[in-house]
Amino acid sequence: MGSGAIIRRRRRWFASAADEPRARRATDVLRLLGAAIGLAFSCVLAEPPTGFERALRSLVAAVPRGLDGLWELALDGLALLALAVIASALISRRLAVLRDVVLAALVAGGISVLIGRLVNGSWPMVWEPLRTATRSLEFPSIRLATTSALIMAASPHLTRPARRLGRWVVLTGASAAMLLGVGTPIASVAALLVAVIGAAAVHLVFGSCRGRPSLDDVTNALSELGVSAHSLQVDARQSTGVFLADATDRDGHSLFVKFYGRDAYDTQLVTTAWRALWYRHADAPVARRRLQQVEHEAFLTLLADQSGVLTDQVITAAATVEDDALLALRRSGTRLDEMPDGWQPAVPGRVWEMLEQLHGLGIAHGQVDAHHLVMDGDRVGLVNFGGGSASASTRQLQVDRVQALTAIALAIGPGPALTLAVERLGAEGLADLLPLLQPSVVTPRQREALRAQKLELDSMRDDAAQLAGVDTPDLQRLRRITPGSALQVVLLVVVFSVVATGIGGLDLDNLWQQIADARWWLVAVGLVIAQAPRPAQAVASMGAAPIPLPLAPLYALQLALSYIGLAIPGSAARFAVNVRFFQRKGMPAGTALAASALDSTFWFAVLGGLLVSIIAFTPASLDLDLGSGTSSGLLRLVVMVALLALAALIVVFLVPSWRRAVSTRLRQAMGDAREAARGLWAPGRLAMLIGGNLAIALLFATALGAFTAALGYPIGFINLLFIHVSVSLLAGIVPVPGGIGVVEAGLTYGLTRAGMPEDAAFAAALLFRLATFYLPPAWGVFALRWLERTGHL
Repeated sequence: MGSGAIIRRRRRWFASAADEPRARRATDVLRLLGAAIGLAFSCVLAEPPTGFERALRSLVAAVPRGLDGLWELALDGLALLALAVIASALISRRLAVLRDVVLAALVAGGISVLIGRLVNGSWPMVWEPLRTATRSLEFPSIRLATTSALIMAASPHLTRPARRLGRWVVLTGASAAMLLGVGTPIASVAALLVAVIGAAAVHLVFGSCRGRPSLDDVTNALSELGVSAHSLQVDARQSTGVFLADATDRDGHSLFVKFYGRDAYDTQLVTTAWRALWYRHADAPVARRRLQQVEHEAFLTLLADQSGVLTDQVITAAATVEDDALLALRRSGTRLDEMPDGWQPAVPGRVWEMLEQLHGLGIAHGQVDAHHLVMDGDRVGLVNFGGGSASASTRQLQVDRVQALTAIALAIGPGPALTLAVERLGAEGLADLLPLLQPSVVTPRQREALRAQKLELDSMRDDAAQLAGVDTPDLQRLRRITPGSALQVVLLVVVFSVVATGIGGLDLDNLWQQIADARWWLVAVGLVIAQAPRPAQAVASMGAAPIPLPLAPLYALQLALSYIGLAIPGSAARFAVNVRFFQRKGMPAGTALAASALDSTFWFAVLGGLLVSIIAFTPASLDLDLGSGTSSGLLRLVVMVALLALAALIVVFLVPSWRRAVSTRLRQAMGDAREAARGLWAPGRLAMLIGGNLAIALLFATALGAFTAALGYPIGFINLLFIHVSVSLLAGIVPVPGGIGVVEAGLTYGLTRAGMPEDAAFAAALLFRLATFYLPPAWGVFALRWLERTGHL
């Protein structure tokens, strides 16, 4: 039977046994963070209500009241399902589930009361909204939040039909609460977000069931597929998102079964992303749907087996009626990390032969280490092709070779391993691997082994270059903090102080009074939102790079650059860090520089596009008066910079030696730019470049809006976006590190033109810059140290 085979499983209310082990899931972390961010936005939009919110209220008010009985029934259904969950947990004596659902409801209720106090300015009623569906404009809806949280907390422990029923009841109840006027539309959305936070928090504290099948389920599934298996045991090496089992077939052969259960898809997706983020494995497999994952691994395994590569044998692959997936393999060989004496003298050579045979088919494995290399007699092979590729790129094939070289070096030493690599690959082939001989390219297990054996890949790269007869690719030197750079920081602070006291003759007493009277919960929301653009900057950098890069080190790089930009003003230090980072990923220095320039170009293009769109399609305007002191001073500064640039170009053109040098550099830069732009028009890269830069602008404008609202002067989002985009473009033109002084002056001018008093405008600008520029270096120090410690710099 093939992948279309259907496996039927008995229905039940709870999906697993009461004593099934629990696990804390990465999906719950994402739910908690996403819901918290959404709740923060809801709080900002709740008061005063937006035009869209007012329109929704009018629409709800227009619904005939004769249907209220139906809405009340739907809302009561939510409470009845919550009571049914509690009763079923009591009857089946699942006290842990009972504890979870009750705590989730209490947490959601507590958060709802606290949020209501912050947004509404008074403590909301608690008992009355829980007892009856009273019409109220309180924010958020406590009844909806508590009952939804209870059902969401029980969801991982229920069967798929029960979970689907719970989702529909929650969504129907939320709609009914809105139509009954129990809460405003934004209050209903906020209540659901509070419920998600309550359920996710409880799951993170106590864990939730893994949703894995029992051994009986696996036995029955194999039997229906015609696979006779016995002596099933849970495999000791369990992986998140898939249930692994060992068995024996009727002929006594060892079987290996992968069962992707009901929670495998979302868990596998998040787990793969998590590994790509935090384990710095850029070539980690992309998570697929369960059946696609099974079929992909089975296909590559069959291709490798048919070409004569030693690997597991595919017995069957199947899908269940509940969209679970199963892959059964007959084991071949023994893993090298399980064989103390496995690395015999002839084994390293056979590893290269096997890899050449596999690459001849266009297949890359992606995890060539001792855990996936197997032996059977004098044959060497590979298992677990789940992360492989059947149409591998040159880089993917080179990654395999670097991992194989590392595995052999860990087994027999770097000297013999490099000598053998020259024999097998040739001097030119070994030289091609030098840029990729980096810690971020090898597998996580190999990084751990390198640290344990104190084997430095940098030293190994130097030895490899000497054997290949080429120069070692030099890594960009990092610039350290010097007394001169510290003096520059002091001077910049002085500049900022002059700007602070010179804008319209600000009264510092009034400024600090404005800040002291701010609504601090909104200041805290703005502070959180102001940190969100850093991941978006990392996504944009991923799109600018011509090779696949993991997100987490790029995010850490953005934090480190925030520290470097303040500690060492000027572009040289940031350039050095960027180039060295990309070199550690196997990119030449010129290509690294071109990728950074590409990122900056798209950033300014997105800002320019936003500015043109706002001017063309919205009434937003700052009514600029070019005769005023502030704006005319900024204009003069821009004109001076343009004239200096033009003068420099004229001088370069008139001096022949300088002209030739610049011409040579330009030709080289064009070549590097073509390499960096290779594959740029792929939808994925463009989406990351444009979407990441667009998200940066939107998030910064949102953070600025939170600070203006905290000071009591809410400003329309379009105007906020217009102000931020205009000031960002200006700061990009003016050659002041970090835009210190320029950004503060521009934001103050723009917010004043938008209707804020000058002292309040400067206070908002100060809070915004504190959150986006002056505070991030505090954790940027730790990010820089982490990047250096893990070999990214």
